[in-house]
Amino acid sequence: MNEINNDQKKYEIVAKYIKDISFEIPSPDSFVDAAQNLGSYATKLDLNSNPYKNNLIELNCKFLLEAPENIQNKIHAEVCISIVFKLTDPKMTADEIKRTILVLIPSEHFEFMKDIVTSLFQKSGFKNFNFNKKIDFEELYNQQFAN
Repeated sequence: MNEINNDQKKYEIVAKYIKDISFEIPSPDSFVDAAQNLGSYATKLDLNSNPYKNNLIELNCKFLLEAPENIQNKIHAEVCISIVFKLTDPKMTADEIKRTILVLIPSEHFEFMKDIVTSLFQKSGFKNFNFNKKIDFEELYNQQFAN
């Protein structure tokens, strides 16, 4: 826990906001099928970042809901949440910056993002939707950047 607290001092959150939302529900049949089969849809998360002036970085966290192949009437849904932050430690190495972007910030703000995604789905008519999948950003980082 102390490690995370030390790392948090290396950046400052400037803003968190919904950058983009897309719910594509082609027909009432698609909605009904999706509502009945929501548990079989895969939830994926894509992270990417963009640097800006003055040490600002925008981290885009895109949540995608993908239907399995066997579902005829599919919906497509994406929610992109952006977290803008400023690096405050000029001595950070490239590896520390990468870890901050891909592990620390998404981990710290995951509950916020999860609540937004759940609320948007529920208010879009999927009352039984609950994003209860836990994402271990540290494990994903280690898998992607293993030596």
